[in-house]
Amino acid sequence: MKEKIIWFIIGLLCGAIISTGSIFFYTLAANSNTNNSQQNMQQGPGGNQPGNMNGGTPPEMPSNNAQQN
Repeated sequence: MKEKIIWFIIGLLCGAIISTGSIFFYTLAANSNTNNSQQNMQQGPGGNQPGNMNGGTPPEMPSNNAQQN
């Protein structure tokens, strides 16, 4: 009976170590993926800031000349 309790405790400790390690690596991967997507959203395609795709100033808003006539 004593031998079965020792094997149970060893199995319980091994399971706790494996599950803790799995959660640790999962959180590392999730944080890394979140940081990469935030950097991509801030820079936009080609490494430019959003609204500044050509490297200059953003285009002006169109005027409402048709509605004023």
